[in-house]
Amino acid sequence: MKFKDLFKNPVKKEISELTNSILNEQWQKEISKTKIESAGIQDGREIIFEFLDFNENGCAYEHLTYVVSELDIKLTSDQIAQMNKLANKLNVKNEKQ
Repeated sequence: MKFKDLFKNPVKKEISELTNSILNEQWQKEISKTKIESAGIQDGREIIFEFLDFNENGCAYEHLTYVVSELDIKLTSDQIAQMNKLANKLNVKNEKQ
């Protein structure tokens, strides 16, 4: 194990991976077809990664839940389990249970 790996943020990595899983290429294609005018949704993926860049993990998670709930994205059972796990780690309520 490398020394710098000891200081990596595992929650940040989990949110990043979950975001990539949910807001994937298919989601990008679908969102581009919609008439949603909310920049928070259209640019949801970028906003989440900006929060992560500034170590605002809670804000990143909450924005992911916002995008999921506003678009009524159907999550897989694995994604729901990951959302619940992250909610527990961040000590926040998960709306998608």
